[in-house]
Amino acid sequence: KTGLGDRIAFNVVRAVGGTTLGLAYGLNAAEAIVAAGMPSSAARAAGIFYPIADSVAKASGSDPAQGTEKKTGRFLVQSAFQATGNSASLWLTGAAQNMLVLRLASQIGYDMPSPFKTWLVACSVPALVAMALTPLLAFKLLPPEVKQTPEAPEAARAKLSAMGPMSRDELVMALTLLGMVTLWAGASVFHIPPVVTALLGLCTLMLFGTVTWADCVNEKGAWTTFTWFAILVGMSAMLNKLGIVKWLASTISSRIVSLGLTAGPAFVVLSIMYTAAHYLFASQVAHVGALYQPFAVMMIQTGTPPMVAVLALAVVSNIFGSLTPYASAQAPVFYGGGYVTQAEWYRSGAVFMVFNLLVWGVVGGAWWKALGML
Repeated sequence: KTGLGDRIAFNVVRAVGGTTLGLAYGLNAAEAIVAAGMPSSAARAAGIFYPIADSVAKASGSDPAQGTEKKTGRFLVQSAFQATGNSASLWLTGAAQNMLVLRLASQIGYDMPSPFKTWLVACSVPALVAMALTPLLAFKLLPPEVKQTPEAPEAARAKLSAMGPMSRDELVMALTLLGMVTLWAGASVFHIPPVVTALLGLCTLMLFGTVTWADCVNEKGAWTTFTWFAILVGMSAMLNKLGIVKWLASTISSRIVSLGLTAGPAFVVLSIMYTAAHYLFASQVAHVGALYQPFAVMMIQTGTPPMVAVLALAVVSNIFGSLTPYASAQAPVFYGGGYVTQAEWYRSGAVFMVFNLLVWGVVGGAWWKALGML
């Protein structure tokens, strides 16, 4: 509503958008920043960054309607799309399903201390490495025909000029988000629960008129998410109470152990199984609600440290959102633009899934070992 996200993105494009690759890096960097205060990966990717990528592509003469999508658009759209999973993994507030993960983990007895800080420290290095490599891989998979985009910075300057100076609402939003991130990061110092911080932020925005109750009521996607969260959390709590989650996990875990798999190989097998299952889902939240707890319990029972299991499955729950054209709420918007064919989409999704699992497995594993988590 305030245009703060657009302003951040256009400023980045103005600074580094002179080449197609630089433009991709600029968009991904802007998303990493905006993700800290925008907990809907779908709204962020489909509502802010796809329109910008689409606008820049068409400004450089790349338009699916004219058969010129390979000039810059195909590469830019896929690079921006693939970055969303890692920006969502970087911050606890980067995606709605992250909060669901914490709740589900708590139900099976694993609470994350100082969640915002713990999450950011654990995920920062692998997420940033993956985001840094994503444009390069997209450049290799879907090479743009046009490598220079001198019109992109000019278009960004024109957009910023049309927006004018930073508005009062933008300033209030920026300062409120900064305050919320500070309170979330210092929750153990300030002794303010994360939910209280979120409510303080909302009340501040409403007090200054930056957000109105009518705006809240009109956020139908958010209310839908809350409703499904309540249903899924309630169902998972009942399944736990009845012992079904532990029974299912124990049954499968015993079979894995009987195969002679130790903690490391068992972790890999379960991660791949959890990822592959997303071909059957059109919602990340539904997948998390249905399978997160059993797989977390199975990982822990086969020797994975609890916090590693909690975080690893949370990360996978974000990055498999780019697996197919229906894998996440933002996927149909990007796919519907017509820049990437269905065959290219499935091929890119599979390649990027393997790439992300390798980056998080190698870089993330080394980083978590240095942190003492492994």
